[in-house]
This record gives sequence, structure tokens and C-alpha cells, in this order.
Amino acid sequence: MNRLGTNTVANESGFRVDCDAGEAGRFRVDTDSVWVKVGQRIWRHGIEEMCYSIVVEGKKEQGGTLVVRVLVFNPDWDEPLQIACIRSRPHDPECLTALGCNLDHVAF
Repeated sequence: MNRLGTNTVANESGFRVDCDAGEAGRFRVDTDSVWVKVGQRIWRHGIEEMCYSIVVEGKKEQGGTLVVRVLVFNPDWDEPLQIACIRSRPHDPECLTALGCNLDHVAF
């Protein structure tokens, strides 16, 4: 991997997941879709709970566009908030933008 976080493609998968979970282990896979949830311990209503606070979803849309969405969750909110939507069109040689990034916060 170079300093920009890129490396060559070994197969036709749309996404690469590379997870380092400390002492619990490491996981790396190339895949066509991904759904990663990260939870953290919180104290709420007098009890300790595990709360999923962030989700990263990657999927291929119709036409081959690859989309990664980052969603933030809070138990005090009615719905999650999308904080990033990142698109690529790897099979479109006429696309002039490698990654299209939308960082607008959007109710999801």
C-alpha cells in the first residue's frame, strides 16, 4: 500500500475490508459488498449497554457505481445520520474523478 492508501487490484471485487482488532485478531478480505458495525459501551438509564455508534456500508449500485456510506447512530436520536457518501466508478474510463465525496450530513 502506498502513502495514499492505494495498491493494485488482485481481483474484480468492489471493496477491500482490512480490520485490525488488536489482540482479538486481524481480518482482510476482498468482497462485493460490506457492512461493518462498531459498538461501544455506554451508560444510559442507570445501566451499562453496548451501543452501535457507527456503520460503514459498501455496495454496488445499478450501473456499477461503488458507494460507501458512513452512518452515525446515537440512542438519543430518532434516526441515524449519514456523514459521508463516497462514490467511485472503476469501470468508467471517462470518469475524471477517482472518488466523489459528499460530506453533507443527511438524515438516513
